[in-house]
Amino acid sequence: MSWGRKSARGGAELTEARDRCVWTEADETVLIQYVTTNCSQGGDGMNFDHTFWVAAAAEMEKHPCLGTSKIVAACQSKWGRLRGTFNVVDKVANASGLSYSMEHGASITPESENMWTDFVKKNPKAKGLRDKGWKHYEALKGLIP
Repeated sequence: MSWGRKSARGGAELTEARDRCVWTEADETVLIQYVTTNCSQGGDGMNFDHTFWVAAAAEMEKHPCLGTSKIVAACQSKWGRLRGTFNVVDKVANASGLSYSMEHGASITPESENMWTDFVKKNPKAKGLRDKGWKHYEALKGLIP
């Protein structure tokens, strides 16, 4: 069991893990593959309508998952977070003076330490990418405008 959100009475509710939507890396990969296969439905901005997300949720149902089913809202929300993460990783990968790899992240050396510190001050969400890559970067690189 784990602690969930606050109840209407102000106390924390205890929730079972099966009551939450849990996204594994494999689940994310399935969603990305679905979006890639059906990307023409999103237009130039990759903005999908409700019917797309209904179909995406149905596709997710075909795959075993942890927690509750990946409903429409969960798929849509996860796509937004994946796009956000992609944008951060893309900034690191394309920053002048930094290098990025899926295995080692930004690969900060003593010579690039100051540059990295300055970069993270301007892009705080990049902090976790110092020594860690992100598996989905290459899959999304040609997909997200």
